[in-house]
Amino acid sequence: MRTSRFIIIVSLCIAGIYGANCPDGFEGHHGTCYFFSHGKETWQGAYDSCKDIIGASLVEVTSDDENNYLSRKSAVLDHSFWIGLTDKMFEGEFVWETSTDLLSGTGYWGLNEPDSDPSNNCVRYGTSHQNLWSDSDCNDHYYYICEKSDGAMQVIG
Repeated sequence: MRTSRFIIIVSLCIAGIYGANCPDGFEGHHGTCYFFSHGKETWQGAYDSCKDIIGASLVEVTSDDENNYLSRKSAVLDHSFWIGLTDKMFEGEFVWETSTDLLSGTGYWGLNEPDSDPSNNCVRYGTSHQNLWSDSDCNDHYYYICEKSDGAMQVIG
């Protein structure tokens, strides 16, 4: 009986690591579920679409690991994807839309990005910028990435 309990617990932990608790259509990576859209939207349309997916938001990049994963994934899919970062309020001051946190550090910008065009206020992974960040006009249409917690049980101790 002890062996079967151990196997079940180990199986649950492994499932959590690989994102098995993600909803259909989402892909798991290190405790977060990501949805890579199949259609294009304006930045606001992408933001609203993520909110309509229960509990999801336009992705906020919080680590090198997450950025590397998302950059590689956007390269494989060969699309530009909106993320939840804008400087809509103050030019050059980039803020994560959902958390309202200021961008800390320098970000993951492509060459000559962000540019000085005041009409480019929303950020995407840009295929023309080696899948690094690029600021673009928020009314342009791109694919988008939503994220939410995978809901996996966390073991403490």
